[in-house]
Amino acid sequence: MTEGYHVEDELQERAYDARLMRRLLQYLRPFKTYMVFATLLLVGATVLSSAVPALSKIALDTYIADPSSAPATSGMPLDIASARVRNEHGLAALTALIVGLMVAEGLVRYLQMLLVAYVGQKTMLEMRVGVFSHLQRMSLRFLDKNPVGRLMTRVTSDVENIQETIVNGVVQVLSDLFTIVGVLGFMLWMNWPLALLTLTTVPLVYLTSLIFRKYARKSYLDIRKKIARVNAFLQENVTGMRVVQLFGREQQNYEEYERRNADHRDEWIRQVRNYAYYFPTVDFLGSLAIALIILFGGYQILRATQQGTGLASVGMLFAFVQYSDRIFGPIRGLADKYNLLQAAMASSERVFQLLDTPEDVADKPDAVPCSHLEGRVEFKNVWFAYESEQWVLKDINLRIEPGERIAIVGHTGAGKSTFISLLSRFYDVQRGAILADGVDVCDYEQESLRKNIGVVLQDVFLFSGSIERNIRLGDETMTDEHVRACARYVNAAGFIEKRPEGYDYDVGERGGNLSTGQRQLLAFARTLAHNPRILVLDEATSSVDTETEALIQDAIAKLMEGRTCIVIAHRLSTVQHADRIVVVHHGEIREIGTHQELLVKRGLYYTLYQLQYQDQA
Repeated sequence: MTEGYHVEDELQERAYDARLMRRLLQYLRPFKTYMVFATLLLVGATVLSSAVPALSKIALDTYIADPSSAPATSGMPLDIASARVRNEHGLAALTALIVGLMVAEGLVRYLQMLLVAYVGQKTMLEMRVGVFSHLQRMSLRFLDKNPVGRLMTRVTSDVENIQETIVNGVVQVLSDLFTIVGVLGFMLWMNWPLALLTLTTVPLVYLTSLIFRKYARKSYLDIRKKIARVNAFLQENVTGMRVVQLFGREQQNYEEYERRNADHRDEWIRQVRNYAYYFPTVDFLGSLAIALIILFGGYQILRATQQGTGLASVGMLFAFVQYSDRIFGPIRGLADKYNLLQAAMASSERVFQLLDTPEDVADKPDAVPCSHLEGRVEFKNVWFAYESEQWVLKDINLRIEPGERIAIVGHTGAGKSTFISLLSRFYDVQRGAILADGVDVCDYEQESLRKNIGVVLQDVFLFSGSIERNIRLGDETMTDEHVRACARYVNAAGFIEKRPEGYDYDVGERGGNLSTGQRQLLAFARTLAHNPRILVLDEATSSVDTETEALIQDAIAKLMEGRTCIVIAHRLSTVQHADRIVVVHHGEIREIGTHQELLVKRGLYYTLYQLQYQDQA
């Protein structure tokens, strides 16, 4: 993480970090009982699975390879015939037992998978909710420095990577380890020389895995970086498609997107090539182990036949072939889990970097609720900078009385909109204080403070969903009649009731199904419905036709009644009737007065007025 707020997006070459793993496992603590039970089921499944080859050995050696089980002939003695019948019955019973064990193993693994899936989804839910809750508490300073796409990746794919590895991956690793230990135990118990012979190729498998991990890690990191670049380019172009089409950049952007995808494709091919070398090699070593078993075991069987001694039998040879296949599968699986573990470490580091980023705008431990404001606002010696020492506001002193209408004007970049952000505590001032009813806004609870401040921005943001949902904003205590009354009062009901769906009409993403003026009227209705004591308007009449502007001006007049109002103005025609006009220049208050007083002074306001109305003059 750099500069205090920026969340690093590059992956680190880290396969395992015990500190991160311990922190990740904290999310499993509430489900410890489930995980213990799932582990016990896993052990049971391993035992059931490992018992099948042992029973196969008994079936071959006792009932099939036994000479007494040879097919009956006309001259067969009675005791041999009865032994054959016993063997047939014994073989049938043993086969039924093997089938029963396999069915039991399937049921046990089914229950274990259900438990793991439940724990995995619960932990992913807790982690995602935790990250989302933390994001909601972060200041705009943090959000300004971190692109939306990167933060969305934290909440979605990074959390999913962690869940996939920490829950499913850990359980699968345990399963592989249990299988290896269980199979090895059975092999040593049945025939330790054959067991040791089977393990002779394991060091070669380990060496192959080390080489594979070295190349797979680098390729994996490159793949993640290149897909991130592909996604970033795609998001940027979809968002800015209007500019792309206006300037005819379609072909150039297509070629750039194709190049980035080609880089990602080539890296994937390199990764696939690594796997294409690794898996056949491990399979060959596993097959080599089986060949050694057949060679050595067959030699023992032949020696037993010729000399009447030996350590192996046909059944044991068959069982060891099965065990060899079962032990090399998990060994190969453990190497395959390496990439999953690396993904979890990279994702967890990014998620925890985000969660560990402190809230620079936070409630004090003794913060008081802001239950009701009269509307008195005071800026006392306020200094503020978005970047260190690059002051946007300099020693601002301004007192606004309850019910007063104040307009703030000035050139673009003068710091006008910063007044809104500081009053609403989206940022905290570096020097001085902002008071609401005589109390520093930093001493209030943020949520209750903001409920008393209604802000209508120039660029209105609406959520996908119905008009009613955008007015309520989740307040279920608000009655339908109140919603409709507020819409009628600010002249929004006219266009709403003309639509067949009425208040259930879907406004689309960011309100794209409505015109600019309709979105602004809806924003007025939303603000009025929540009845703030302080109203802040950021040039709410821009980019609309004359008829709509008249409706908006009437709505603004109604909305201002009985409230302290701060109007951020770009067009001076909208602020001429304000009680006072504050002229801001380079972060400083240069002039304060009424429209006529400031014109008489012939100062900065007069210059701004002349620039906007020189044609009329």
